[in-house]
Amino acid sequence: MRYADAATRSFRTRLTAVVSGAIVLVALGAAGPAAAGTGDGAGDAGVRTQQVASAAPVLVEDLAAAPAAVTATYYCAVADGTFGCRAGTPGTGLVVAELYQHADFGGWRVVVFNPSYSVGCSGGTGDNEGGANLGAYQNAVSSVKTYNSCDVKLFDGTGKTGASTGFIDRDNNVGTFNDKASSFAIS
Repeated sequence: MRYADAATRSFRTRLTAVVSGAIVLVALGAAGPAAAGTGDGAGDAGVRTQQVASAAPVLVEDLAAAPAAVTATYYCAVADGTFGCRAGTPGTGLVVAELYQHADFGGWRVVVFNPSYSVGCSGGTGDNEGGANLGAYQNAVSSVKTYNSCDVKLFDGTGKTGASTGFIDRDNNVGTFNDKASSFAIS
C-alpha cells in the first residue's frame, strides 16, 4: 500500500510538471523563446543522440526549483542542425544552456534543452547542435551557463549573424556583450 501511494504521488508530480510546462509553452507562443520556429528544413528526422562522457547529466526537471534570484523561467527546445525553438515538454531531454537576464544568474532565465539528447553535446565546437533567435528576450542577456558538455555562442544579429562571442561554457557577466544578444547557437 505504501508503494502505491508513493507511485501515485510520483505520477501526480510528473503529470503536474508536464501540464505546467505545456501551459508555459502555449502561453509564450508568440511572445518569446518558447515559440515554435520553422527551422531550416532538417526537422525532427535530423535529430540524433550523441555519445559523450557526462559525469552528471542535467535534465530540465533538475532545474524546476529556480534559485531565489530567478524571477521567471522560459523554455526553448532545440534540435541538431536546425534553428528556432520548437515545441517540447519541459522535463524531457537534457539542458544544454541557461541564458539569464542579469549578471550573476538573476532575473528571468531561458532554459534551452534538447528533447532528443540522453547524454549531452559532442566535445568540440565545430558542430551545429541547434540555436534560435531570442525574440522578446533579445538585447537582454547578461550571463550564461551551459551543461552536458555543451557550449553557447551569442550573436548580436538575428539568425546567428553579426558580431559574436566565442563559445561560452559559463560566464556570470558577458562583459562587452551585455544586453546585445539577439540569437544564439549551441555546440
